[in-house]
Amino acid sequence: MSYGSIHLGLAALAAIGLSVSATSAASASDASTTCHKGEFCLFSGPHQTGQILYRLNVKVTKTGFNFPEVDSLDPVIKPLSARNPIPDTFGCIVRLNDKAHFAGSEQEIDGFGNKELNGAPVGSMTPDCG
Repeated sequence: MSYGSIHLGLAALAAIGLSVSATSAASASDASTTCHKGEFCLFSGPHQTGQILYRLNVKVTKTGFNFPEVDSLDPVIKPLSARNPIPDTFGCIVRLNDKAHFAGSEQEIDGFGNKELNGAPVGSMTPDCG
């Protein structure tokens, strides 16, 4: 094996490592229990306790925020509480539907801050402003 092929092998491993370590803006089944400033989080326990079942960095600015629709969560989660970083001044709620594609029954998270939920399944979610 030549030095060139070792170098190429290491470069390929480095590229694989970079792709594996890259994370998306949202994640399901995150084992962490800390919801950071600016993150929308759904928790397994009441009062923002337990594991974070879903987290999204909402990137709130003075003029807006970034909260993409989640068409389908697989597996469906059953959160008991949430933390919403979207300020009340935007006039938005977050709709949590129990089925994919925004179907079925829904819960609403209205207003900034910590919210208690009823443990109903969440299969999709979307912000609703206006």
